[in-house]
Amino acid sequence: MREPWNTLLARSAETVVTALATPDEMEMALGDSGVICPLPSLGMLHVAGDDAVAFLQKQLSQDVAGLDGSRSTLAAWCNAKGRTRAVFRVIPSDTGLILLADAELLEAIRPTLQMFILRSQVALTDLAPEEGALGMAGPAAVSLLTEGAGSLPDSPGGVVRAGDLHVVALPGAVTTRYLVIAPTDQLAAFWGRYRDALTEGNEDFWHLQAIRAGLPDLTLPVSESLVPTMLNLEPLGGISYEKGCYPGQEVVARMHYRGQLKRRLYRAALAGDPPAAGTAVEDNEGTEAGVVINAAPASGGGSELLAVLRIEKADSDLRVETRSLQLLDLPYAPPH
Repeated sequence: MREPWNTLLARSAETVVTALATPDEMEMALGDSGVICPLPSLGMLHVAGDDAVAFLQKQLSQDVAGLDGSRSTLAAWCNAKGRTRAVFRVIPSDTGLILLADAELLEAIRPTLQMFILRSQVALTDLAPEEGALGMAGPAAVSLLTEGAGSLPDSPGGVVRAGDLHVVALPGAVTTRYLVIAPTDQLAAFWGRYRDALTEGNEDFWHLQAIRAGLPDLTLPVSESLVPTMLNLEPLGGISYEKGCYPGQEVVARMHYRGQLKRRLYRAALAGDPPAAGTAVEDNEGTEAGVVINAAPASGGGSELLAVLRIEKADSDLRVETRSLQLLDLPYAPPH
């Protein structure tokens, strides 16, 4: 879907991609200096036009009409049964809103979103390959980004714009992370300028930080299978119960007001390689207890993951592909 990062950087910055740091080295750099990570699998869909905001206000679970240029938000797009098609990071633009999600998922759901436009003055545009994204975090990254963007967002969810450059602050378990979105030539220049001063990371490490922050990243294997509340979007600020209707709104509201939540998102650790999204979680008797949402290699070995589990099974001995699952704390109070 996107031009490979190493090809783009070789052409734009006349550089050769060096060997990646180990996960332990990336972890150490996160606290001591800084990490920079290319994010080629992050998709970006621009929803523009006179009716763009009103259109998405009727489609998404969060109030996007009230977003100003300095804030972003999480929001779910659901089907009529309240099952989550995608979880977007929504960012304001001059002419509409930018939706961030897994690139393959965005490509798959875009035709369905297009069908809802009807006669509205709305245009959907895939920003790749004209724009790309990278992630930065750590003390040195903060200094370099402040120099490059002029200022940084003051809290997670905040957005700073400098010309065509967007910097979005994201939650992190250790430190605030910064998502940098820019035209590919500007992004390549950023990479060439900053990677010598920072430790080069990868998407796995960036995804690990999102997992530790308790942020679900939906991909195709788990799309349209879970209600937004099961993904902890309520404490994450991705659901509004005051806005108008959207697809699946009645199901989401009923679960909230009647206290019918039987599954929610948990963070966990696992020995061995990361399981694929959609992998089943089972108890010792082989009974279904949940599903893996996303997973990444962990520093020190093994994997960390987010999984939606049946609440009544969470205290049981759980397994993924015969491997024992160890539950870990989330950095926020989970839904009840």
